[in-house]
Amino acid sequence: MNGAIYERELAQILSGEREKVNKFVSKTGKSSVNVEEFCSHPFLVTRSAGSQGADIIALRDDISVIIEVKSSSSRLINFSEASGKRQEQAERLSERCRRSGLILIYAYRLKSEKGDPWRLFAMNGEPQGRIRLLYNILPKISTTRGGNYSLQWDNGLPLFKFLEYVTS
Repeated sequence: MNGAIYERELAQILSGEREKVNKFVSKTGKSSVNVEEFCSHPFLVTRSAGSQGADIIALRDDISVIIEVKSSSSRLINFSEASGKRQEQAERLSERCRRSGLILIYAYRLKSEKGDPWRLFAMNGEPQGRIRLLYNILPKISTTRGGNYSLQWDNGLPLFKFLEYVTS
């Protein structure tokens, strides 16, 4: 499946599209997410075209995050794959976010996963202000012995936990 499908799926959930949020919450079985509250106060989401920038920019109150979406049928994504392009992109985006005081989040969509298929990770950084509270609850992206980034799906923060956090 094309990765843009997953970008749209995440953007629709974060935008508070009631049908998508209801479907997501019912699929995960997590009734602790207050759908009504989240849908009445969602993120303003924009998708970025092309591969030069991040996939999604999400804004809500004083939360501004840059999101790069990755999907795989494997529980591990190594950034050293794809001729190192993922690694270069991560370093470039990370530096831009660091200079701006923003969080770079990687949203990892595990294909064919039952329940919540999304896991979130933060790139190491030094965000300032209240956004640091969100940064602190997000697991950080792993680094291999060779210095390359990797995402281990099992170590990420489930999307429903993120939604709980932003609505609490």
